[in-house]
Amino acid sequence: MKYFTPELISRLNSSNTEEANAAEVEWDRRLELYEQELENLDTLLPEHIREFNRLLLHDARVLSVARQGDKLILILHKDIPPRDLVILTYLLAEEPILNPQALPASACSTVMEYLYDEFGLIRNAEATIFTESLLFSNGWEMHLRFRDVQFCLASPVYAPSSCASFSMMPQPVG
Repeated sequence: MKYFTPELISRLNSSNTEEANAAEVEWDRRLELYEQELENLDTLLPEHIREFNRLLLHDARVLSVARQGDKLILILHKDIPPRDLVILTYLLAEEPILNPQALPASACSTVMEYLYDEFGLIRNAEATIFTESLLFSNGWEMHLRFRDVQFCLASPVYAPSSCASFSMMPQPVG
């Protein structure tokens, strides 16, 4: 990650108040730079990629990471209302790079949540390749290069973390 590095995140969680405060100031500065970069890219992106970049996935629980040929699939459960399930399907341009120990053990969680991501674009004569670096609460950092991404938002009918939610149960036929 270029802006929201594991090192900066570790400093944000420091028990040293001075270090944590300095990291927060640095975080705000980097966030502003990253938002400027995204704004500059926005007009170069297809509409569905712009929509993808507007998804608010911070703290979404990672339910599954799967692979099907040249596709990487992430299934997330958003933490913020309306608490949708989000199914991301990346059409990979290259093999993902995974660093399973990007965060120190003391900063890792046993529950895998989507912490931060950084989106980018590589354009050349042959193709447009999108990049994304993802940081998860279990300490994983994943770097993706992909040709396209599709996403689906769905309202959960049953959520294993609770007893059950039946707001959208199908009606009996007949």
